[in-house]
Amino acid sequence: MQTHTKNPNGRCCVNLPKIALVPLVYNRPIPVGFKVKTGTVIREADGWYVSFTIEDKTTPVEVVEIQPTEDNSKGIDLGLLHYAVTSDGEFIEVPKFFRLSEHRLSKLQVRLAKKTKHSKAWKILRRKIAKLHQLIARQRLDWQFKLAYHLFSDVSVIFLEELQIANLVRRCKAKLASNGQFLPNGQLAKSGLNKSLQDAATINSLDVLQYIAWKLGKRVVKVDPKGTSQHCWECLNRVSKSLSDRFAARHERHSCPKCGQELDRDYNSALLIQKIGLLSTQEEDITSVKTAVRVSQTEESLALP
Repeated sequence: MQTHTKNPNGRCCVNLPKIALVPLVYNRPIPVGFKVKTGTVIREADGWYVSFTIEDKTTPVEVVEIQPTEDNSKGIDLGLLHYAVTSDGEFIEVPKFFRLSEHRLSKLQVRLAKKTKHSKAWKILRRKIAKLHQLIARQRLDWQFKLAYHLFSDVSVIFLEELQIANLVRRCKAKLASNGQFLPNGQLAKSGLNKSLQDAATINSLDVLQYIAWKLGKRVVKVDPKGTSQHCWECLNRVSKSLSDRFAARHERHSCPKCGQELDRDYNSALLIQKIGLLSTQEEDITSVKTAVRVSQTEESLALP
């Protein structure tokens, strides 16, 4: 594939195999010394794009070796009430790009349903809906990149939960009675949660965060999410909480009867994630709350006279 080719009119073109010279507008120039390896043609709602993969074999590949400390790291708890809560006390609200455009989108879809399929008016409305979805996706991606740069602005290491988002948005398993009738399985209540999870696009945000970490020469360390909301960050004592308490009774506080810690439950989780992450990067491989509790109990028993 050749680039920087010009047609008889002097326009910059890309030479696509089996097609010809196709005029294009460069988003950014190809750096000097880099060789174009592949090009991917992509169709979006507002037109066609070509994405180039470039390579420079003289560029050294470096592996980042950063030893996390309390000063150069932070823990982040991802959620829905708050998009993220950091261990330094920052609460980041959910942007809700899809929710804000949902009313406009529903009106366009109602109009589309009344049009004759494949008619001129139907195609115009279908294009408007596609462009609105594209706008929402681009708003979300732009916000995620800006957030990633902001989170790495004062630290070199970020600790995160290794969440399985695909499992969180999976449909509930059907329940059958003895007579073959379907029983309530909670899917109706979960549908709103699934929409919020997909609107937040947490899995995409994690990919963006890892990319920015690689670009800036920093690190993202993942820890086991089990128990990060059920233990105290200070003494690792188990303080049981349920998700229904948060949304039904608005119980959002963490109160530890053992050490007296009183703080927001998400903030407590962020501090606990940082604590587990710092333990995991030391000599002993501690990647979960369960392991951290066992090690802490062992140390306490050894310290007793």
